[in-house]
Amino acid sequence: MANDKIQARITLYNISEAGLYKRGEKAPIFGDLNIFLKDLKNWVSDKTLNKTCTYAFLDGDESKTFCYDIQEGTQGHYLLITWNKVSSFSNGVATVSGTSKVGEADIKTNNHNVDDIPGFPTYFWIMPDKNKLAAITFDYSQNGRQDLNRYLREFFGKLSGYVVSKVDDQGVKVVEHYKDPKETEIYKVLFGRFDAKLVVNPGKVQYLLNNWKDIRKVYRHNEMSISEMVKLPKIAILGKLIGMNQQPQKISPIKFKLEADVIFNSKEELQSVIDEWDKLDNPTKWENLGFGMLGNTQTPIWLAESRAIDTFDCPLQRDSKQIFKSKELVKWLDSITPKILKLEEKNEDN
Repeated sequence: MANDKIQARITLYNISEAGLYKRGEKAPIFGDLNIFLKDLKNWVSDKTLNKTCTYAFLDGDESKTFCYDIQEGTQGHYLLITWNKVSSFSNGVATVSGTSKVGEADIKTNNHNVDDIPGFPTYFWIMPDKNKLAAITFDYSQNGRQDLNRYLREFFGKLSGYVVSKVDDQGVKVVEHYKDPKETEIYKVLFGRFDAKLVVNPGKVQYLLNNWKDIRKVYRHNEMSISEMVKLPKIAILGKLIGMNQQPQKISPIKFKLEADVIFNSKEELQSVIDEWDKLDNPTKWENLGFGMLGNTQTPIWLAESRAIDTFDCPLQRDSKQIFKSKELVKWLDSITPKILKLEEKNEDN
């Protein structure tokens, strides 16, 4: 693998909900994701970045999400780059200027100004015609998908083209109803929804659950310091191993494979371990969890292999501000979309 290539880790999801729904209904009243994304692109086109949080005017949440940029590819797919604010910052945390135009904000790590927004970017390749979402990570371990869910569902419900609203006497925008601009039918109350589920191979997990009595070892890749390792009793090591306890503090970290003998008391106990690991939305390879079976403990069955995830060589270079040019990123993603979609086929074959 070439040393000059940037590594892009891509995780594939099935979009399970997208659009405006009646309460309790499974099918959307308005569910064309392509229309919603065009609405979002139009909505941010004349705004500065700090005006693009879709829920900032409802609460005082410091963990706000903004639209850093949105670009459409040649196949009707969209690159959506979000900027995820963190509550405080130091010289080691990136910022963008909140008064920059969407798509033109520089990222910097020093000389913070009052309008700067500390945080990190997250990248999403949304394919409405395939009902798929790809989360792309470069330098950041967090892929921000849960923040994306909130960002889009709030936009759908309050700011999309289906929303009919007015400004009241206090200057607050109030939603009156929902309707298709091309139709006459009115809906008084609809709810925005957006969610995506990991593309997984359920066969591997089911095999482990069916054979839980034969599991003899649990493996975990992680970063842990020598000083922390010495302090941990054996039971605490196992707790950290299966993801039930807090991560150790990273003091002079080294990478190694951690393993422990284990016998599960029930299928439900194993299921709880798998469920805890599943909460890691985008685990790194050092957070992978593996199980060694009776008679073959040295060939672990890794949970990450049940997910549609792979690493791609990205041929692009970031500029002096450490950002990609969005149009170049879109062009690259357009070119590798068939490979991204094949992650599902590869996953089914495992």
